[in-house]
Amino acid sequence: MSDDSNPWYTGYKAAHHATGFMAWTSAVITIALVAAHVKHYTHPHVQRHINRVVLIVPVFSLLSWGSLASGDNTAVYIESVRDCYESWVVYNFMSLCLAYVGGPGAIVNAMQGKEIERGSYMRGTCWFDANLVVDGQFIRRCKQGTLQFVFIKPILSLLEIVLHAKGTLGDGQMNFLKAYPYILFVYNCSYSVALYALWMFYLGAREPLAKHKPLLKFIIVKSVIFLSFWQSFFTAAAVRVGSLSTPAEGRAVQDVLICCEMVVVAVLMWFAFPYTDFVDPNRSKSGFVSNVVNFVSVRDVFDDTQHQFSSTYQEYTLHGDGDTPDRSGVQMRTFAALGPERNLFRAGGGLEGASDLISLTHDPEMGNAAFDSSTSNTAETQIQAKVDSTDLI
Repeated sequence: MSDDSNPWYTGYKAAHHATGFMAWTSAVITIALVAAHVKHYTHPHVQRHINRVVLIVPVFSLLSWGSLASGDNTAVYIESVRDCYESWVVYNFMSLCLAYVGGPGAIVNAMQGKEIERGSYMRGTCWFDANLVVDGQFIRRCKQGTLQFVFIKPILSLLEIVLHAKGTLGDGQMNFLKAYPYILFVYNCSYSVALYALWMFYLGAREPLAKHKPLLKFIIVKSVIFLSFWQSFFTAAAVRVGSLSTPAEGRAVQDVLICCEMVVVAVLMWFAFPYTDFVDPNRSKSGFVSNVVNFVSVRDVFDDTQHQFSSTYQEYTLHGDGDTPDRSGVQMRTFAALGPERNLFRAGGGLEGASDLISLTHDPEMGNAAFDSSTSNTAETQIQAKVDSTDLI
């Protein structure tokens, strides 16, 4: 316990200087990695998700340091914003894995006829009545599991901010007359569903993902979120039993731990997500600013959410980034390229290595999209686009 009149996290500038040094060091390391990816932005459909995942380091480290240095009054607001980013990372990590292998359709085709065995406590499949078939619905449920966290976590953070302002939150206190334990419970349920969906997806897609070495990536992402959650839980428990004097001290302990951990994570990010895999002098690249715009835009997420939770969902729908015209009535068995690369298709350009012109035809008698290399006048709906199979996600 510390002296409340002069707590270590506000009374000693050395703590602020040390954590600030670690926070800025980890931020510089990872921003350099992001800049390298942006410079060699040859696979936007993959690298947009890599950059979003890697940026968890500066977001967590700098906001944790800011929370520590700001004092009690604003710390809870800063931490609420910080914690929203972890839901963003879970979703983008799954999207990254899908992009690596060419989209959900590629996973379904690669795993056709294969199942995840039930009854394993180690794998977390002990409560299923039958083996899990890796099909379109399996991929959809996994994506739904991660997407719900993207929206529930910001709602919980907003509630925390409002309730803290009203004095009814009880931040960091296991007091059941306050809102904090109930918000923590809902967060824990949503967080657990998201990580479980991510784990099930890994089990279902690990064979086609193997060449991309996903295990280190998975461990880093899961450990950051896992540590953040359990540190919050245990510091709250420490306040409850009196090991820490106040909730503010509990938050300060967690902020210091995050600043220390992010230095290690920043270094590991260079090994897990190397930019050298994407250096290709023969492949055309967009400008630096347009590449940044590509990965900071969230239109693909809203469009994906609409698609995954749509009542008219049928396998996979032509999937863009939210600025396309109405796509109802057009079904296909994979996702088409997003963002600027799709705009190249519209403009009559194309990506290096693009295949010949393909017609995507909806035939009512077939009930699904038919792929035809020639143009058919009898089809009800045709869409023509230059498609590079490596740019389908």
